[in-house]
Amino acid sequence: MMKENELKAYTQLTKTRFMEDPGVLFQIKDLERAGLLIELQFEGQIQAFMEENAVNVLDGGKGLLIGYSTNALPEDKLIPVMQRSSRQLIEVVTEAELQILQDRAVKQVEIIPQNWHTAYFDGDVYHLLIVATDKSLKGTGAFRALITPVIEMCELKKMPMVLETFNPDNVPLYEHFGFQLKESHSSDEMNLTCYCMMRS
Repeated sequence: MMKENELKAYTQLTKTRFMEDPGVLFQIKDLERAGLLIELQFEGQIQAFMEENAVNVLDGGKGLLIGYSTNALPEDKLIPVMQRSSRQLIEVVTEAELQILQDRAVKQVEIIPQNWHTAYFDGDVYHLLIVATDKSLKGTGAFRALITPVIEMCELKKMPMVLETFNPDNVPLYEHFGFQLKESHSSDEMNLTCYCMMRS
């Protein structure tokens, strides 16, 4: 289990990196306590997925990856994990903030097709949820060090990897590691595009 100071370091890293993400920016737009709410959400996700052995890290709070096999965490097991991940957030969020966050989450889901990958592969896939590395490590191989063990494990098991991202800058990064853009879904109302990528 992660120590409290480690959890805080990885939470801060993830929050810092994702505060630039169009999907996160859409969720927290105009919320006074945006930073706190996102921090609690990421801290909860890290804790919940740690319990499922679905978190890989680079030492010193420098990188974090959350992902899981859809066989290991099918939907009936994933839902309670996601509920646990929101527990801390629910304890501090106001009713008005909760309503805004829920409304925006429902809107975002409109452009994230559930199980889109089944059109390309019928079987177990590794779902990459979060990858964050310290910005100061860009170009040092930190991202490679974080993702390569997961890629190798998936290749060994002949298990495709899938991900969704709202950040267009992520598309060429993942393409460099063998992912292909399979679908994109946009909303003019939200000014968002969801990019669905797969590595076979």
